[in-house]
Formats: sequence, structure tokens, C-alpha cells
Amino acid sequence: MHNECSLIGAAVDIGQPKEGTELAPSWLRMKGFRDVFEKNFSKVHDLGDFSAIKKETNPSLKTKFNQLSRYSQNLGEVISQELEKNRFVFTLGGDHSLAVGTLAGTLGHDPNVKIIWVDAHADINTPETSPSHNTHGMPVALAMGLVKHEDAKGQFDWMPRLRPENIAYIGLRDVDPGEQKFIDDLGILAFTAEETKKLGIEKVLETILKNLDPEGESNFHISFDVDGIDPQFFPSTGTPVAGGISLEEGKTIIESFVSTGRLLALDMVEVNPLLGNAQALQKTLESSISLVEPLRANTSPELWTPSHSTTVDETQLKS
Repeated sequence: MHNECSLIGAAVDIGQPKEGTELAPSWLRMKGFRDVFEKNFSKVHDLGDFSAIKKETNPSLKTKFNQLSRYSQNLGEVISQELEKNRFVFTLGGDHSLAVGTLAGTLGHDPNVKIIWVDAHADINTPETSPSHNTHGMPVALAMGLVKHEDAKGQFDWMPRLRPENIAYIGLRDVDPGEQKFIDDLGILAFTAEETKKLGIEKVLETILKNLDPEGESNFHISFDVDGIDPQFFPSTGTPVAGGISLEEGKTIIESFVSTGRLLALDMVEVNPLLGNAQALQKTLESSISLVEPLRANTSPELWTPSHSTTVDETQLKS
């Protein structure tokens, strides 16, 4: 891990209809979330909150894609620039559509980076397979070039492509039929939450490292949707699904890739401070802070062994 960290707030709710995810970066900072980074890195570069506000109540799919493309291209450029400065990049969302930008950023820096996708959902839907047409369920499909819909034509040509052999899922339990077909047909490595519990998180991580990084040389990017973890730990999220992995298992995932010394970036998404009562919000806050505690600089590369603001509009991103 690099000694310095760039903290980016992706204050967006454009990928789904519920308001609130755009407030999570500032809410978590205000509640002490940033203290973990101040303690664990020699220097924290807080780039503020990069926002993209919904411009219509019921936007067309073409409008959704257009706004997501513009926002993601700019966000990706910022992330690539920060990685070039030898800084670890943490992106705090925001809904999971922002991963179009974070994936573009790390893929632009290292086209062979390995992606660890922790989520209850596979987010590999296309307009043809998605029941909702919400773009927070499409970032993996967009990154892989699977979206061929007319409304997306030409809008994501700028994006580096993610290869199916370079991603692994952990925690899946609400996957649409079309998404499952993509996973099966493309041979994507995927572990459901049930399989993770049955095999044990250590075995799952061992299998992922063996398949994605057999030479022990690859860089990693974790995209972590908090609904990958059971809702008892993260009740304030928009699409909770019972039966998720535990908070400790989530921390173990992060710890394992930190220990490689090659974790470039991590996204944490889908916290929504407008959902739930005071008790739910407090639990979500505590879990959020706990989840990122394994992020530490000055980690010597070694084989992992398990242990028993300012808001900036999207048009200003390049400034």
C-alpha cells in the first residue's frame, strides 16, 4: 500500500431513484469516517465531493447514460491522475453506478488490474436484462462492453475494457437471470454469500488469488457495495438483501488484499443516510468505520495469512 491516500467523495444518486446516497460522503466525513485514514496513512489528500445532480425526475435511459458517461469519464481521469502520483485511492459513494468511473480510473492506470466485486448484486445487467433500467446495476456490463443498446451507442467508447477473467464476485445473492447467464457464459469467478459461508472466507480468497493472480504480481481494486454485507450491519442502504456475509468477513476481504501490498483502490458505495431510524444510522456508521480499519500504509508485500468538504460539480472535476 502507498503511504499517501487520496480520498474522493463521489456524491451521486444518478444510478437509482432513491435520494440519499449523494449525501453519504459528507455525512460519513462529518461523523469521523476520515479519522481512520488520518491515522493509517502518512498523508490524506481529500479531494472533496464530486457531485452529479439528477436533472430530471424520470429521465430517459439515454439521458441516464449520457450523464453517467460524462461524470464517469471525468472521475476516471481524476483517479488515474492520483494513482500516477503513487497514492492509494479511496472512493466513497454514492450509488454503485460511480464504479463506471472508478473502474475506468484503475483500468486506465493498469489495464490488467484485478477487480474484486463485493455485492449482493452482480451489476452486470444491460437494458435488455434489467427489470428496472437503473444504471447502478450496469457498471460491470458497461466496463466489459456488453451494453449494445441504442441509447448507449457511442457514449462509453472512451472507457478501457475489463476482461471477464480479471474480476471475481463475493457475496452474491440477488442476481437477475440475464446476469447469471453472462456470468456463466463468460466464465466469471463468482461466490454467493451462501457459498462463502460454506467454504469459509479464507478458502474463497485463496481460490480468487490462485485464479486471478497465480504469479503474485497483479494489482487489485476492490469495489465494495455495503449491501454485500448482511443488513444487520448495514441497515441504511437502498437494496438490502438478507443472508449476506458478516462484517468480519468483509474486513477480512480488505485485509487480505492490503496484505499483498498491491491494492491500488477501493470503493465503498450505497450507504444512504436518509434511510432508517437513528439506531439504523448509528449501526451503519459504526460498520462503515469498522469496515475500512484494515486499510493501512507501509504494508510489506507478503503472503496473506488469515487473522482468527467541499462539494464540486461534475463540470469542475478536471480543474
